[in-house]
Amino acid sequence: MNITLYPLGAYVSGYCLPFTIELDGMDQTDYGQAVSKGLFEANYKNGDGNVLSSRCQRCGHVVIGSVVKCCKECSGIFIEAKQTDEEWIVCDYEDVPSEFVGEYDLSSDFFDYAGLLAESNLDKDVFSAGFACGLALDEIADRYVGSYSSDADFAEQWAEDTGSINTSLAWPYTCINWEWAAHDLMMDHDSFAGHYFFRS
Repeated sequence: MNITLYPLGAYVSGYCLPFTIELDGMDQTDYGQAVSKGLFEANYKNGDGNVLSSRCQRCGHVVIGSVVKCCKECSGIFIEAKQTDEEWIVCDYEDVPSEFVGEYDLSSDFFDYAGLLAESNLDKDVFSAGFACGLALDEIADRYVGSYSSDADFAEQWAEDTGSINTSLAWPYTCINWEWAAHDLMMDHDSFAGHYFFRS
């Protein structure tokens, strides 16, 4: 997962200075520092940014919009200062659900999503299907039923799993219209791209 940003002032002035941030394993604090570093390292061909910012020459920690005398991360006193932008805009993103990407930045909910994805045994497709079904992030894992090739297959498996039918009997099991059974079952479920969820 990654996102590419432009320094906003440079972009408005006609300079495309993109920087890409790899998001895997990042928390919100790490992301904020990665954005600050990207803004600090962007170089205009002409002109400068609109704020004075600083970077520690020992550990690389960046502070946008301020020049510090001592780095709060490593207590280093050798500080580089330069003009930078203080705002940014989204250029592109990859493997990040669109629900978490705005025109100017990632939603802070993205980091909750990334944490749940890392802790869960569900893959990204399940979360994407849950969003498409209108579920909130914290509802998806609890309401997930499974993946099936069709509503009829879902209904048949549901009947077997819940003991609603004796599958050892050829009749009436082989005579059931599973499409019609699925029609009723889907009144209590939602699905998208083969992933099924309990409806609230």
